[in-house]
Amino acid sequence: MGMKNKAVLSLIVGLLFIGSCKEKDKGMDASLAFDRGALLSNLASGMIMPAYDSCVFYFASLAQSIQQFRAEPTVLHLQVAQQNWKQFARSWQYAAAFNFGPAAEKGIKKTLAEEVGSFPVSSTKIESFIMANDTSFANFDRDSRGIFAVEYLLFGENESANEILAKYANQAPRFLYLLACANHIGLNLKLVQTEWKTYQASFVSSVGTDIGSSTSLLYNEFLKYYEGLKNFKFGIPLGKRPGQTTVLPKSVEAYYSGYSTQLAREHWRCVQLIWEGTNLNGKSGVGFKAYLDKVEGGKALIDLTLAQVKATQNKLDSLPASSLSTAISNDFNRVDEVHTELLKLTRFYKSDLSSLIGIAVTYSSGDGD
Repeated sequence: MGMKNKAVLSLIVGLLFIGSCKEKDKGMDASLAFDRGALLSNLASGMIMPAYDSCVFYFASLAQSIQQFRAEPTVLHLQVAQQNWKQFARSWQYAAAFNFGPAAEKGIKKTLAEEVGSFPVSSTKIESFIMANDTSFANFDRDSRGIFAVEYLLFGENESANEILAKYANQAPRFLYLLACANHIGLNLKLVQTEWKTYQASFVSSVGTDIGSSTSLLYNEFLKYYEGLKNFKFGIPLGKRPGQTTVLPKSVEAYYSGYSTQLAREHWRCVQLIWEGTNLNGKSGVGFKAYLDKVEGGKALIDLTLAQVKATQNKLDSLPASSLSTAISNDFNRVDEVHTELLKLTRFYKSDLSSLIGIAVTYSSGDGD
């Protein structure tokens, strides 16, 4: 190649490089124009703190009704405790989304969601600990305590109120285990709620996008929470996870109360509120949608995301009033359609959103999405 041709080639390469740098800088400038502090502040004060406050409030009602049930083991007091459990479980769907900071792992202690919200629970383990009069929780059997252990103890499995009462009449340690589970939940919730009051200031001030920054923690937990809905509340019960060979209807959340469909809808609503930036009181604020609005290509991704959210919402709305376990057994295709739409939505929340706002996905869901 002659010197003249080399010079022309070098000029072309240089121009392409400059153009590429300008496009990159343009994207970076747009991202820098977004006020991440506003995002963090809005979600901390408008959603995270209210979610924990609400959870603690409804837990107090549940704990009180359990004490009343113990003092007077009647059908009425059992039913009151059951209703309070449902209300508490609904509020839990919002607090469980923020499994970082004070709610993160600490040594051998797992995240708050794992410590008190693991499901499905093992009825065999629960009954074994009751028979042994063991309320120490000196083990790693998180599927034998927490929110869904309390559910099992209050609702039983296909048992009438009188049959449940009979178990408590004949097994004194049963009440002790129920109270211990409730105490375990209350202590863990209160601890995280209290620590968030101090942690909130540092959370809002960490406005970078590096791994470990508040925005990175928030975004990755948002993804994990979304995928928890897709993979654990629908995927596993439907038999869709890698390595599964059969459906597992009893593995749904809230199997014993039959409240799984309602809780799945609350979980879904929480995901939407975070993306939209809408506070728990319904007030509009700054979320990941506003972040996208400031970056190149963001508006197009917003439109694609909203279209798929609508398609998913339609399938969720079409679920029967029965529990998910019953629906999976009797109307599999309708539940499977929800999972399919959730799968389609994954790319918009995960790879596409991550790419446009420049925040790395720091975990693996293990399902290839």
